[in-house]
Amino acid sequence: MKRQKRDRLERAHSRGYQAGISGRSKEICPYQMIDARSHWLGGWRQAMEDRTAIA
Repeated sequence: MKRQKRDRLERAHSRGYQAGISGRSKEICPYQMIDARSHWLGGWRQAMEDRTAIA
């Protein structure tokens, strides 16, 4: 059970990262549950930092 939950959260993080790298807005976050949403936004923020470091 814990592994499945972690996998979902890791997937949320990676999807947020992909959205951020492609330049999408954080407002398009598809998650409603607070923990998945925070992981998605964490990935999005990390992507934004990576984009500014590259540019």
